[in-house]
Formats: sequence, structure tokens, C-alpha cells
Amino acid sequence: MNQRLPTVTTEWVPQEEPLTNMPAKITPSAPGHWYRQLPSPVARALGAWFDRAGTRVAEGVRTHTSPRRRRGSPLPLWRGSVSFLGLALALAAGARIGRAQALAHPLGHMMAMPGMSTAAAPELCRLLAADPVIVPAGGDAAADDPTAAPYLHLSVDARRQELALEVGPVDLPAHAMAEHSRELVYQLTHLPFDAWVNGFRIELVDAQGRPVPRRVLHHIDTTRPAARDLFLPVAQRFVALGAETRPVSLPGWLAGIPIHRGEPLLVSTMLHNPTATAYFGVRVRLILRYVRLRPLLEVAGFRLDVMFPTGAMEFDLPPGRTVRSWDGSPPVAARLLGITGHLHHYAEWIELKDLTTGKVIWRAAPRTDARGEVTGMPLSFLRLGLGRWVYPSHRYRITTSYWNPTVHTIPGGGMAKVAGISTPRGGLPPVDLRDSLYQDDLRHLLGLRCGADAMMAMAGHFTHGE
Repeated sequence: MNQRLPTVTTEWVPQEEPLTNMPAKITPSAPGHWYRQLPSPVARALGAWFDRAGTRVAEGVRTHTSPRRRRGSPLPLWRGSVSFLGLALALAAGARIGRAQALAHPLGHMMAMPGMSTAAAPELCRLLAADPVIVPAGGDAAADDPTAAPYLHLSVDARRQELALEVGPVDLPAHAMAEHSRELVYQLTHLPFDAWVNGFRIELVDAQGRPVPRRVLHHIDTTRPAARDLFLPVAQRFVALGAETRPVSLPGWLAGIPIHRGEPLLVSTMLHNPTATAYFGVRVRLILRYVRLRPLLEVAGFRLDVMFPTGAMEFDLPPGRTVRSWDGSPPVAARLLGITGHLHHYAEWIELKDLTTGKVIWRAAPRTDARGEVTGMPLSFLRLGLGRWVYPSHRYRITTSYWNPTVHTIPGGGMAKVAGISTPRGGLPPVDLRDSLYQDDLRHLLGLRCGADAMMAMAGHFTHGE
């Protein structure tokens, strides 16, 4: 039976303020690139070339090969150093590949899956009763509560300069989520010292120390409640990794993301087993490389999502085309050094645009396989790593387009975000614990651990195969 799909189904997130209030002309305080002094057509051509070259170098960093060399040959030293962009992009956004599937029921067989215990974390969840909600720093009595992290252990190898966050052990039945899945969501730990993170890797083993397939890791995400994001006054997302994320390491003298002694860190892990083999005593180890001396460059992550400002970041995909967007501005001028994105199945493209100047900063389409599943996203070094400035006086819009060719709505099938690394001028403003958005966002994150519908949301994630 052939059914005609609607030509366009468009849904825009309202702008936060009318564009008519924006000044007609903006004169950035930062000096422009040298090529902007050239005639306009020449400047545009050079700018486009820099962006294309930046993308090619980024692909070389991602695969640890030079774009101009034979596949598999090593990078020259100077190009290897540039890989700090690839590191921080992964730290800021992760590289999870989302796949949304059309299902008759949004929860499918997950409705009765083992591993979905309803036990809550009473002490950690008690934070939600406070106004404002404050995640305690190290040394606070509430920070020492063992129920805040029943399956999270932190260890330091000073000789290797590695900080390990170990989650588990938990059992993984066949075709199921992990036992004690709720207890793995947003556990609380504290960073033991001041340092700069300059690399990471992930390990999965069972009770006998044997490797466990990486595909059982849906994600491990970390959030820093004491730091803020670039475009929103909410808790900063730090490291977000998925099954396909590769290990990254960069020269410690070159760049790193600063962390601080006693700083709270929320760690959320989701394990699911799509195979017919059960695994027992599974441990996930996120190992962060660090240096104790300040590197040449301090970098910070940034992110933008079409579902900002807070709450669930998935949206439904009705038959036909769905277009979503969000507008915002940073609180300080910052230089965006590198950028990538995250999309799900049926995504057409994603774009970041400066509405004040009308110029597109970055636009990309997902890489897909023969079935149309998303297999990756381009990673670009803007202006060959020199970066693109963003300003508080400008308005920026992230937009995505999806096309659902089926005749059914896909619940929670869409997601779209851009993320990368930046160097904010003068640093980011401190966190305002009483800001309403900060509080709403933190309550949402803790609600994923403590809320009555938390496991339903987790089941939905598993079903759509993010």
C-alpha cells in the first residue's frame, strides 16, 4: 500500500528574542584574520579553502594518518601535536553514533527486560529536596555518602599519570540491560587534585579480566556541576564516550582541560547487551591521562542542541520532513577551534549559523552505510585550526533536518547537536547556582537517577539504539 508522505513537517523552537533588536552592524573587538583585508571574493575563497583543509587534517588526526600520506602511515610530529583538537572534541561531545528505529511500541521488548531495578539512591536523591540543588564538593559530609556512588571507584596511578573511573562490577544478561542499571546513572565522585586532562581510553572486562565486546557500552557520560557551558549557564558536560570512541592522547605540554581538587563529578553509565551471550562481573574503566603542570593551551568544551535549553534532547519524527532549531549567544567572546556533530538515523544535515552576519559557520551531513544508518560525522578544524570567533552581541542558530520515509511516527527518533572545543576570552563566567536554567538542568540530570520515570526513559534510549 503506497501512502503519500507530507512534503514538509516543520517545527521551529521559538527564538529567545526578536532579531529586530540586534544591531545592524557588529564591529568585533578582536582583530580579523589577515585574509579579510583582501578583496571579498579572494577572502571568501581563502576562507573556504582553510575550512576544507581543516576538515582534511581533522580526518587525518581521527585515523592517526596524514591526509596526504598512504593510509596507515604515521603522522609527522607536528601534525600529531595538532591532535589535541581531536581529543577535546571527543571529551566535549563523545562520538556516539545514534540509530533511531521505527517500532510499533516505544518500549518494545524492554518493558519486561531484566536489569531494570526500581531501587533508588536515597541519599543522592535527597539533594533534590533542597532549594537550590547543590552538588557537594569534596570534604562536605554529604559528599562522603557511599550510596552516592555504589558502583563507582576512583583510583590514581601517579607513575603513569592516569586517573581511572571504574564502574561496576555488574552482570549483563543476554538481550538485556545491566543489572542495577538505575544505580549506574549519575553516580557522584570528586576529583582528587588540580590537573589538566590530555588523553583518555576506555576498557571493558569481565570478572575474570577477559575483554568484553565494546558494543555492550551504550555510553559513559560525565558532568561537572562546578563549571558551566559556553552557550548556557548549566553544568558543563565533560567526557562523553560510546562504544566506537577511540583512545586519544596528546602531548602534555601542548593542551589540556583543567580539573580541580575536590570538584564534584557526576558519572552516568549505560550498559546493554544486544547479544545472546551473558557477561558477568563487567567493569567499565574510563582512564584519563593528565599532567600536573599547566600546558600551553587551556581548552574548554562547548555544545549546542536543537532541544536546548534543558530536559530530554530527543524529539519525535513524524512521517515526512522535520526541521528543528535553537538560537542563542555566548556570555563572552570565544574562538571555536574545532567542531563535530551528532545525528540519528534519517538525518539529512545539521548547520551552525551566525544570524547576525548571515554566515554559515559549519554545515555537515552524516556519513551513512548501505542501510542508511549513521556511521559517523565530519570533524572540522575551523580555519585550519585558527578558529572562528563567536560574540555575545551575535545570535547563533543550530538547525537540523530529518526525513522519515515511513508512515509511522518514530518516538524520540531525532537528536541533533554540535560540539567541540573553544578558548573563551578571559575564561567562562563562574557557575550561578541559583540560575533557573542551571537548577532545571541539574534537577533533570538527577531525576534520571531518582525520578519515577527514569527507567522508562532508559528503556526508550535502549530501544532506539542510540
